[in-house]
Amino acid sequence: MSKKTSKNKKNSVFRSGLKRRTLLLTGFLMFAVISIQFLLSFIFLRTAFKQDVGYVALGFDNNIKAAVETIVSVLNENHMQYTDGVITEEEALDTAKRIVRDSRYGSSIDKTDDGYFWADMANGYCAVHYNPANEGEMRWDWVDQEGTHYIRNFIKLGDEGGGYSDFYFGKPGDEQGSYKKRGYTLKFEPYGWYISTGNYYEDIDAVLAEIEAKNNSNLLILFGTSLFTVFVGLFLVSMNLNRIVTPIIKLSERVRKLSMGDTSTEDNIVTAQHDEIEDLHDSTFKVIEILHKLLGVIHTMIIEQEKGNVDYVFKTEEFFGDYRVLADSVLELAAFGMRDQLTGIPNRRSFDNRLDLEWNRAIRDQTPVSILIIDVDKFKTYNDTFGHQQGDVALQTVANAIRQSLKRSVDFAARWGGEEFVILLVNTESEGALSVAEKVRGDVENAVIPCSEPAGNRVTVSVGVNTQIPASDSMISDFISGADHALYGAKEGGRNRSVLFDGKAEAP
Repeated sequence: MSKKTSKNKKNSVFRSGLKRRTLLLTGFLMFAVISIQFLLSFIFLRTAFKQDVGYVALGFDNNIKAAVETIVSVLNENHMQYTDGVITEEEALDTAKRIVRDSRYGSSIDKTDDGYFWADMANGYCAVHYNPANEGEMRWDWVDQEGTHYIRNFIKLGDEGGGYSDFYFGKPGDEQGSYKKRGYTLKFEPYGWYISTGNYYEDIDAVLAEIEAKNNSNLLILFGTSLFTVFVGLFLVSMNLNRIVTPIIKLSERVRKLSMGDTSTEDNIVTAQHDEIEDLHDSTFKVIEILHKLLGVIHTMIIEQEKGNVDYVFKTEEFFGDYRVLADSVLELAAFGMRDQLTGIPNRRSFDNRLDLEWNRAIRDQTPVSILIIDVDKFKTYNDTFGHQQGDVALQTVANAIRQSLKRSVDFAARWGGEEFVILLVNTESEGALSVAEKVRGDVENAVIPCSEPAGNRVTVSVGVNTQIPASDSMISDFISGADHALYGAKEGGRNRSVLFDGKAEAP
C-alpha cells in the first residue's frame, strides 16, 4: 500500500467521525462516571454534615449534663465528709456553696472556663450563684422574654430526675442582656438544691456555622476536582486514543469501585503495553492488593479480639510508607479499645467478649468455668489518705500482682472498673479457683506499692469466687452475681479473704 493510500485511509477514518464519536462517547462516559461519583459524594457529605450537626448538639447537651453530674458528685463527696464526721455541718455547707459558686468548665472546644453553675431551692430561692446580685433572690416568679417561668422549669426537671430546658438569661459581662440558653438541671438531695448550668445558643450556632462552611468548601473542592478530572481525561484520550481508551476506561471503572470500598483482586486487567499505562495498571492493583491485605488482617484482628484474644496483632512490617503508619495506628486504636489505659491489662469490654466465648464453649463441652471478682479493700480511704495519683499507682501494682499470679495462658484477667478486677478460669473446678484466688490475694498482700509513706506500701483485696458448669439455659448474669455475692461475704467476713459462692443464697 502506497503512502498516499495509507494517508487517505486515515483521513477517511477521521472524516467518518470515528474519533469524534469516540471522543464524545468517552467524554460522556467519563462525565457520567464522575457525575455519579460526585452525586454519591455529595449525598455522603450532606449526610455526614447532618450527622455532625446532631453530634454537635448532642455533644453540647452531654457536656452540660456531665458538668452538672460532676458537680453533684463532688457535692455528695463533700456531704459524706460531714456524715462521716470529718467536717462540721457548717463547714460542709460553706464548702458546697464555694464548689457551686466557683467551679468552671469549658462550654466548647475554644472556651475553657466560661461555664458556671447555680443552685435554686424548691421555693425559687437562689441559694448559690456566681453573680452576687442573683444569690439570695426569690426567683420563683421570674420570667424570660418569652414569658417562661424558667426557675419553675428547673425545679420540675430536678424533681423528675434531671433534664434539659430552654430559656433566656444574661451572660457574664452583660448581666442585663437576654440570650437564649440550653440548660440542664439535676437535684442535689441533701440540701434540696437544684443545680443548673447551660450553654448559650450563639456558641452552639457558631460551631454549627463553622461545620457548614467546611462542608460547603468540601463540596466546591469536590466539584472542581471532578471537572478537572473530566477535562484531563478527555485530553489524554484525544492525544492517544486508540492505545489508551480501552485500558483507561477499565482502570477508571476499577478505581471507582475502589472508591466505593471494593478491594477485591479478582478482576485484574491484563495489559502488555510496557509504558505508563502498564505502570498505572500495576500501581493501581498494587494499591488494591495492599488495601485488600490490610483490610483482611484488620478484619481478622477484630474477630480475634472480639473473642477476647486481646494479644492478637498482625505484623505491620509487611506494609510500608503511609500504609505502615495506618497499620500502626490501627493497632494503637485496637489496644486503646481493648485494654485498660491505667493498668495495661484487658478492660471490661475484652472480658465480656472472652466470657461469652468461654461460656458457650463450657456449655458445649460441659466443662467447669470459674470467675473471681477482686475488690481492693478500703480503697476510698486509701485514696483520701494518699491522693488519687497514689491510688492509681496502687491499682497498677495490684494489676501487676494479679497478672503475675496467673500461670496458664488461658487464664484471663481484666479490670472490672474502679478498684475491681476480675479473673476468668476455664476448665477449673471450685477447689482450683479458690486456690488461685488465695494465691492472688496473697501476692497482692505481699506486693510493695511505691509510696513515700510506709503506710501506703500495702493494700489487701477481697475475692469472691463462683464456679459453674453452665447449661444451655444458664445465665451469665447469675454466674457473675454469684461471685459478687461471695465478694460481699468476703467483705462482711473481715476483708482480705477469699470466699466461694455456695450456690444457695441470692446474690445481693
